Amino acid sequence: MPVLFSDSIIDEIRDKCNIAEIIAQYIPLKAAGRNFKALCPFHQEKTPSFMISPDKGIFHCFGCGAGGNVFNFIMKHEGLEFPQVVRMLADKTGVKLPVSSGAARQQKQTHDLFQLNEMAASWYQENLKKEKARAALEYLKKRGFQAKTALTFRLGFAPFDNGLLKFMRARGIREELLEKSGLILRKEKGPYYDRFRQRIIFPIFDSRSRIVAFGGRVLDEALPKYLNSPETPVYSKSNHLYGLNFAREEIKKENCCIIVEGYIDLLTVYQSGIGNVVASLGTALTLQQLKLLGRHTKNVVMIFDADRAGELASLRSLDLLIEQNMGIKIVALPKNEDPDSFLRKFGKESLQKKITEGMDLFDYKLNLLTQKYDLGTVEGKVGIAAEMLPTIRRVQNAIRRSAYVKRLAEAFSKGEKSLGEEWILAELKKVKKDFGYYTAGPVQKSRIVSPAAEEMLLKILLEDETAVSEIRKHLALEDFQDLRIREAMRIVYHLHIQGEPISAGKLITHLEIEEARQLISRACADNHKLIDRAKCLSDCIGRIKKDSWKNKLNKLQRQIKLIQGWGHKDKLAELISQYNHLVKSRGAKK
Repeated sequence: MPVLFSDSIIDEIRDKCNIAEIIAQYIPLKAAGRNFKALCPFHQEKTPSFMISPDKGIFHCFGCGAGGNVFNFIMKHEGLEFPQVVRMLADKTGVKLPVSSGAARQQKQTHDLFQLNEMAASWYQENLKKEKARAALEYLKKRGFQAKTALTFRLGFAPFDNGLLKFMRARGIREELLEKSGLILRKEKGPYYDRFRQRIIFPIFDSRSRIVAFGGRVLDEALPKYLNSPETPVYSKSNHLYGLNFAREEIKKENCCIIVEGYIDLLTVYQSGIGNVVASLGTALTLQQLKLLGRHTKNVVMIFDADRAGELASLRSLDLLIEQNMGIKIVALPKNEDPDSFLRKFGKESLQKKITEGMDLFDYKLNLLTQKYDLGTVEGKVGIAAEMLPTIRRVQNAIRRSAYVKRLAEAFSKGEKSLGEEWILAELKKVKKDFGYYTAGPVQKSRIVSPAAEEMLLKILLEDETAVSEIRKHLALEDFQDLRIREAMRIVYHLHIQGEPISAGKLITHLEIEEARQLISRACADNHKLIDRAKCLSDCIGRIKKDSWKNKLNKLQRQIKLIQGWGHKDKLAELISQYNHLVKSRGAKK
């Protein structure tokens, strides 16, 4: 978790929260002894598998594996960042967060900008009811938008007369603050004027439904057709997805998000009854947007118009989705159609059919490239490889990556010269990890992992923190083969050295890896009682040490085999000596 608040503050907030009472504000709970159970809010189920333990301060779903403490639940359910949840729960529990004078000024400015945006949105909305907005209303009716849609998304109208500036001045709002909000501009050495004039206004919301910015569309063919707010202290377009605040629950329900490109497309799709849709605010997808989306689903459907050049440019940005381990489908609409026009012409069922039949990103990209390059020539195949290999390189799942290599080799089997899997794999190795957002691939399968012993040991120490002393005496961090447990134990050892108490809730707060947090919640949710805890602990330590020893031997064996091929005699002798010493050390302990 980001270190913005001290451990003592986090602990105080967590200790003052009754996790069951907090979660009950979101979903109905049913008592189950000292715990509570419910239908999981993070996946569809008919039988409750979602467990909440007030005593341990954790939740865990035995169906989908979701788990964590009160902070993690709200982050996952609301789609909020950790600092936002801390502030929310601090307000609920009455815990005062320390604020520096600089941070206090920044918080006040942020608060003022949110208030200003709210005032502006209400003013724009009221304008839509007036005679001067007749053309705007006619435009919206012509596009088929209902009054309910306009009210839900708080559509408005900005007249040409600098009315917003006059409205704000009359209420004593400083022009400097208005300029910082992006609502007004100033001509060089001249007067201020409204940024949005003679445009339909689309308020842009954050995930908490606060208005952070605005978009404006002209009523005719004037350029620019769309005008958007600039970057401000409360708005960065790379961090937001238009409509996510309205679509969040439907995305969770469907476990899928549909992404379109513009305001009108989104409104038309949403109004048709397809609620799990967001818009990318006219930019290529960013890593921040994908992480925001990833809190709600790992399945994405992108809808493109038929502009092939634009599709290819966007598809390069979609490689980011692959790195986030998301399932990606692409929907290509007929020429000269976008989601708005397609829906109005062919209806909801036709669009849903298109979505269902969407192509896998790999197949779709390959299909586009075969129209750009001649697959019958070596030059064409090399051109396709240059654009496909970086995509394959980013695939972290080894099975999926292998399947993509095979499919590319099949495509390359036609024409002048076949370029098979061996050539593709050789070229794939040359593709560098030169992306700032590239994450490492999966752990090598050659590592021996003993989850039963390591998870049991974790369960024991979570039930009895006095076991940590015995564990630290016999096991180093590198002895743990499961990297999730190794990270958890790193924090356990640190807390133990500092003399701090160890609890599941505290441990989860410190863990940044979601899979590790889920592992902790699962260990706590396991109510099986140990008959002889001391013997079980001793057995787990022994098994983990043995597996660690085997891993070290295997690693040395691989190194020795490699060095033998190179002929480095000195290094070979050193490795053999280490190997013999390791074998003897194990024998001496028996």
